[in-house]
Amino acid sequence: MKTSFFTFLLTLAAVAAAAQPVVNETRYVDSLLQLEKNGANDSIRACASFQLSDFWSYSDTARSRQHLELGKRFAGQNGYLQAMGAFFEAGFYFDLDYDRALTLYEESANRFSHFPTKESYVYQARAWRNMGAIYQRKDNESEMVHLIITKSIPLAEKAGETARVGSYYTDVGMIFMNIQEYGKAALYFNKSFECYAKSSPNMHDRLTTTLYAANNYCYMDSLAQAKVMIARAGELLRPYPASEFNIDYHIAAIKYCHAAKAWEQGLFHARRGILLAEKMDKTYKAAELRFMQYKIQHDMGHYGEALETLQQAIDEIPVNLDGNRMLYFQSMAKTYEKMGNIPKAHEWLQRYSDERDSTYPEKMKTDIARIETKYNTAEKEKRIIQLQAEKQDALMTQKNQRLWNGLLGVAGLLLLVATLSLIVFYRTSKKQARQQVKEIEQRQELKVANALLEGEEKERRRLARDLHDGLGGSLAGIRIKLAGQQKKQVNGQLDEVMYLLEDSMSELRRIAHNMMPESLLKVGLRSAITDLCDGLANEELEIEFQWSGAGGDLPHTAQANIYRIVQEVLSNAIRHGGASKILLQCIHEEHMFYITAEDNGRGFDMNAATGGIGLSNIRSRVQYMKGRLDIDSSPGAGTAVNIELQV
Repeated sequence: MKTSFFTFLLTLAAVAAAAQPVVNETRYVDSLLQLEKNGANDSIRACASFQLSDFWSYSDTARSRQHLELGKRFAGQNGYLQAMGAFFEAGFYFDLDYDRALTLYEESANRFSHFPTKESYVYQARAWRNMGAIYQRKDNESEMVHLIITKSIPLAEKAGETARVGSYYTDVGMIFMNIQEYGKAALYFNKSFECYAKSSPNMHDRLTTTLYAANNYCYMDSLAQAKVMIARAGELLRPYPASEFNIDYHIAAIKYCHAAKAWEQGLFHARRGILLAEKMDKTYKAAELRFMQYKIQHDMGHYGEALETLQQAIDEIPVNLDGNRMLYFQSMAKTYEKMGNIPKAHEWLQRYSDERDSTYPEKMKTDIARIETKYNTAEKEKRIIQLQAEKQDALMTQKNQRLWNGLLGVAGLLLLVATLSLIVFYRTSKKQARQQVKEIEQRQELKVANALLEGEEKERRRLARDLHDGLGGSLAGIRIKLAGQQKKQVNGQLDEVMYLLEDSMSELRRIAHNMMPESLLKVGLRSAITDLCDGLANEELEIEFQWSGAGGDLPHTAQANIYRIVQEVLSNAIRHGGASKILLQCIHEEHMFYITAEDNGRGFDMNAATGGIGLSNIRSRVQYMKGRLDIDSSPGAGTAVNIELQV
C-alpha cells in the first residue's frame, strides 16, 4: 500500500511539472494518452485525463470536454482528485465563461487547502494565478497583480517551486510592460531570471521570460540588453525548430532590428517568421509579421513593396482584431500620401473612416453595458442586504412576541421587569440592524462610485482616442485633399484655409490631451500637473506650482483621480473666481496626499453658495479616496482649498 501511494505522488509531481504548454507538444500528448489508457490505477489515469483536457482546451473544446468527463469518472470520491477536477474544469471554461471559471478556480483552491502537500500548494498557486488572468481579461490588471503577489507567489515558495515563482514574476512584469511601466517590468523580469538561476525551469517558462524581456528592452531603447535576450532565446530554441516560440523569437528580433535600423536583418527575420506562421496556420501572427515587414520597407523608402506587403496583411485578417484593420487602412493612406498618390490616399482614408464608424459604436455599447452591469449588480446586492436586514428585524419581532405571550402568566413584578428588558433588547437590536444597513449602504455607494469613476476615466480615454484617431484622421484626410489642390492654385487663396485647418487640428490635439494627458501615462503625476499649470498660465494668469514628496509609486487610478481634482480646482479658480494669481501645492507623505490651492480671485459667500457640478465632482472623488475637503472663501478675499487624500 505504501509503494502504491508513493507512486501516485510521484505521478502527481510529474503531471504538475508538465502543467504548462511545452515545447515538444507531440511527445507530451502521446505520453499522457499512454497513461490514460494503461495507467496502473484510476488515480494515475484521472491525472492523465485532466492534463489532456487542459492541453486540448486551447484548440478542440469537444476533445477537451471528453477527457475532462473521463477524468472525473476516474476520480470517483477521491477528495484530492475532485479538487483537481474542479481546477481543470475551470480551465475548460477559461475562454467560454469567465464567472463560471472564477467560481471553479476558487472551489479548487479551497478544496486543495485541506491537503498540506507540495503538489497541493502548486495547484492552489496556479488556481489563484489563473483567476488573476481572468481578471486581467476583464480589464482589472491590478487584481491580477494582487492575486499573484499575495497568493500565488507565497504558495509556490511554500512548495519550494523556485522556477514557478520565477514564472509568476514574469506575469507581473508582463502587466507592467502592457501599461508601459517598462522600468518596473524589467525589475520583475530580472527577478524571474534570478529564480531560474537557482532552479531548473522548463523551456516554456525560460523562453517566455526571455522573449518578454527582449521586447521590454526594445520599448526602453536598451538595444544592447535586447540583443542579449534575443540571442539567448535563439540558443534555447535551436533544438526545437518546430516550436511556435520560433515565431515569437522572429517578432522580437524584428522589433530590435527596426529600432537599430538594421533593415536587411529585420527583413530576413520577417520572411522566416512569415514562413513559420503560414506553416503552422497562425493567421494573425502571419499578419502581424507582415505589418512589421511593411514598416521596415516603408522606413527604407521602398513604398511599392511596402504597399504589397501591407495588402497581404489586410487579406489575411478575416475579422477586425483590436483595431488592426483600421491601423492597416490608415497606414495604406499614409504610404500613398508619401508616394504623392492623393486619390488613393483619400480612398484608403475613407475605408479607414468606414471601418472606424462600424467598430467604435459597438465597442462603446459594450463599454456602456459593462458599466451598467457593475451598477445594477451593486444595486441588487444592496437590495438583498436590505431584505436580509428586514427579515432579521421581522424574526426578532416574532421572537419578542412569543416571549411576551409566554410571560403573561407570570406575577406582576416579574412581568414588569421582563417587559422592560424585552423592550430595551428590541430597541437595541433594531438600532444595531439599522446601523448595519447604513454601513452596508455606504460601502455599496462607494462601490458604485468606484465603478462610475472607472467608467468615466475609461470613457475619457476612449473619447480622447476617438478625437485623435477619428476626427484627427478625418481632418488629416481634408488636409491631404487640400494639399493636392494647393499645388494647382496660383493665387494663394487656399493658404488661409490651410492655416485655419492646421489651427483646428492643434485645438483638437489640445482637447484630446486635456481629456487624457500623455504625460500622466508616461512620466507620472508630477509632470502631468506641471504640464497642466504651464498650459493654463498666460500673461494675465500666473500659476506657481510646488511639489513635495515622491509620487512615482502611486497607483495609476489614484494618480488619475488626483489629476482630475487639481484640474477642477484650477478651473474653478479661473472661470468662477477670475483669479490672476494661483498658488498650488502638492505634498505626498507615505499614505497621504495633500492638495492646497490659494487664489486672489473674487471669492464667494460660503453661506449663500450652493456648489456647481465642478465642486460636486471634487467632493465625489475626495469621498472615493476617503479624504477630506475644506474651502475657505469670502467675497473679495479670494479662495483657499485644502484637500487631504488617502493613497
